[in-house]
Amino acid sequence: FTGPQAERHCILAFPESSRLRGAADIENWCQLQRKIFGEFSSSSFGDFQSVFSQPQEYIMELTFNQAAKGVNKEFTVNITDTCERCDGKGNEPGTKMQNCHYCGGSGMETINTGPFVMRSTCRRCGGRGSIITTPCVICRGAGQAKQKKKVVIPVPAGVEDGQTVRMPVGKREIFITFRVQKSPVFRRDGADIHSDLFISIAQALLGGTARAQGLYETINVTIPPGIQTDQKIRMSGKGIPRINSYGYGDHYIHIKIRVPKRLTSRQQSLILSYAEDETDVEGTVNGVTNTSTGKRSTGN
Repeated sequence: FTGPQAERHCILAFPESSRLRGAADIENWCQLQRKIFGEFSSSSFGDFQSVFSQPQEYIMELTFNQAAKGVNKEFTVNITDTCERCDGKGNEPGTKMQNCHYCGGSGMETINTGPFVMRSTCRRCGGRGSIITTPCVICRGAGQAKQKKKVVIPVPAGVEDGQTVRMPVGKREIFITFRVQKSPVFRRDGADIHSDLFISIAQALLGGTARAQGLYETINVTIPPGIQTDQKIRMSGKGIPRINSYGYGDHYIHIKIRVPKRLTSRQQSLILSYAEDETDVEGTVNGVTNTSTGKRSTGN
């Protein structure tokens, strides 16, 4: 606090048990408070920004399969950590630290202001009790230095786009936010995945089997006769692991009927014969005419 706010702070901090109530005593007490807190905030132990520094944040790109199945991925981070050269001591290896004469090696100093006696962190050594005479050439006595480290990030199976995990690196922590790429095959809905399977007209009419790409393996899909386009076939437990629960999601296969753009002459004749027997058609079919006795192909 500064100005009048500091004066109010000092008066509130004045000990109620003290018998000293004069203006001079209060002023001495305020000076002591300002001196102590001013020294504390300027000391190495009062650097709140370093003590409560926010963990570094990184973005990690993942493919759809890496996020779904999990992966151990190597990652390079730039982080401030314990200096490897001096092991965090601050002095150059092979040199010795000198005992602080200001506090006698205790790390604390005594402040006398009028009737008050207070102990605070030593301003000379920052509370360490010793002085670095030959600072480390890497960290310059700070004990910490910026380092480039390769770490292996265990990406949990089922992680989603935008999720963040916290991981310790040395004596620090980092936050990693995942960016998951879209898959050309799968669409995700929580732990469930969706994909399309194209089948022929004959398979849709008569049924059969088809092979679909699964997340873990190729899946043999049984096609029931008369299946409709966009009908879904559920493959239980073939989805993504539930990251906050047990088990797996499901794989939903959406049926798409592929209509050929060209027909052979035989296919043309067969489909016209089929069209002649259709009874639930609204409108007309090219190549088929309605007669009084029924439908007839124009090719006949």
